[in-house]
Amino acid sequence: MLWGVDGPRFLLDYTLAVAAALLAALTVRSLTGRRTRGDEPGLIELAYLTDRAALACQVAAAGLRRAGAVRPAELSTMVAVAAAPARSVPLARAVHTAVRQPQTWAAVLADPGVNRALRRLVTGLLRDGWLLTRWQRRRVALGAVPLFAVAAVGIVRLVESAVQHRDAGGPASVVGLLLACGATLLGGWRLCEVPEAGAAARRLLRRARRSHADLDPQHRPAWSERGTDELLTAMALYGPRPLLAVDPRFADLVGVDDERPRPPTPRQLARRERRGALGR
Repeated sequence: MLWGVDGPRFLLDYTLAVAAALLAALTVRSLTGRRTRGDEPGLIELAYLTDRAALACQVAAAGLRRAGAVRPAELSTMVAVAAAPARSVPLARAVHTAVRQPQTWAAVLADPGVNRALRRLVTGLLRDGWLLTRWQRRRVALGAVPLFAVAAVGIVRLVESAVQHRDAGGPASVVGLLLACGATLLGGWRLCEVPEAGAAARRLLRRARRSHADLDPQHRPAWSERGTDELLTAMALYGPRPLLAVDPRFADLVGVDDERPRPPTPRQLARRERRGALGR
């Protein structure tokens, strides 16, 4: 039987093995994507790191709207009415080009020029280390393999004791090992869910949200007293809902849903990371 030790001692050894495997997996996750190069991301890049392409396009469109370059048109479309600001980023210029004729938001997101700009944005974030490459994501996922190996050892002991009618310890030890195996498998499965953003990007977002905590929609900022930069920063860090308070018609046009869950706050991120240390 696995393997000449009593139930309580085996359960203790199993728990220590799980702790070691979990520490290794979390270390790989926390170190992957830690180094970056180049300048820190701008607002559009921060929006992509927060909630991917949809939010990046919404922030770009909101910037054009606040600059007076686009406006809502008939039949739930938007249209360019002035030149894009001189210092517009490539994605904003692509959105502006896409609405030279009235277009729905779905048509804007499907526009080839917008998609090319998004691909260039993603390529830059990958190059500078803010997003994880495919190889890095595979490495993070493989970091969970030791947890499955440890769980397999516990399952083999349980199965062997049941099939061969050997003692695996008292009922408390058997139940404890069964629960521990289930928790280990769940933790390994959760750790196979690899974030797209690297460790440096996650730290950057937490730091930026702490610095701009006054823009958190939960605090109900007075947007009539805030400028365009603050509005776009709030959208990039906390999701698109601040646009609803400033320009509800345009917000509805670009797909802002008041019921949609917003990106997590720094406190929620920290809580998730603490939970992750217990089996995420």
